[in-house]
Amino acid sequence: MKGEITQAQALLDRANTIVIVAHERPDGDAVGSLNAVAICLENAGKQVTAVLADGVPGRFLFLPGAERVQQTIPTECDLLIAVDCSAVERTGYDLESLPRRVDLNIDHHPTNNHFGVINFVEPHAAATAEVLFDLSSPLGLQIDTDVATNLLTGLVTDTIGFRTSNVTPKVLRVAAQLIELGAPLAEVYERSLNQRSFVAARYWGRGLSRLEREDGLLWASLTLDDKKSVGYPGRDDADLINLLSTIESAEVALIFVEQSRGKVKVSWRSRSGLNVARLASAFGGGGHEQAAGAIVAGELEEVRARVLSATRTILGSDSDRGGK
Repeated sequence: MKGEITQAQALLDRANTIVIVAHERPDGDAVGSLNAVAICLENAGKQVTAVLADGVPGRFLFLPGAERVQQTIPTECDLLIAVDCSAVERTGYDLESLPRRVDLNIDHHPTNNHFGVINFVEPHAAATAEVLFDLSSPLGLQIDTDVATNLLTGLVTDTIGFRTSNVTPKVLRVAAQLIELGAPLAEVYERSLNQRSFVAARYWGRGLSRLEREDGLLWASLTLDDKKSVGYPGRDDADLINLLSTIESAEVALIFVEQSRGKVKVSWRSRSGLNVARLASAFGGGGHEQAAGAIVAGELEEVRARVLSATRTILGSDSDRGGK
């Protein structure tokens, strides 16, 4: 790690123009980590472009730096940084459209394939925001109130309000330090976890109307017609999966979100230690043991049948419990 830190410091020192990307359909950790790195580097005198293929979701527009995030990736730069991406394809951009190979890959997903020249990947971290906090001092990045607010948002959202099993005493100490630096916990919690737009609530209603349950398995579906009829602007489930995961007796919750061009976004959540990351990997995706996702080619009904069949298989086996 010491050698990688030295190499990363040298790359940052030499670079003048820096592009930072995070994963498509960004969550709070992706947006927060992206903004945090961008602000740190801008404060260090660098010319920085922060990019998200799908833009910043509405509920994260309150974050410092969100207004500067763009969707068009530059054709040239001195340094390319990816945060919160398990694979370069997860940026949402074709490899040919990236200005260069990813120089720094900073992430916490266990399924990360180490696609960067230098890889800071910590699978045991609760969020990429935690990894960045740990790297800030070694890399000489200063955390001010704006950076702290973004990092705290990453921690809060990826742990669903400090409720996931990977919340350690260290995670809470990091959160406390970020609050000491001026990050507004109450506002972050309210805006990123509690508030929903009227359109998102109607979108949830469409999915909940199709809620089904069978022997510890619970699922719902959202179609392109649902999105169009309520006017929902995103390509995700508006975090409906987190609501489904709270329903009692559901060992695994899934949501299927129909995409354009014959694809379906699938999200898994497990509450009993079932390793759904391995299941997601089998469908070309990835994630964490208890929270994972994939984009699967096929029509909604066909994909749903295949994924449910595979998920039923792991529910009937102990081999994927506890990450074994």
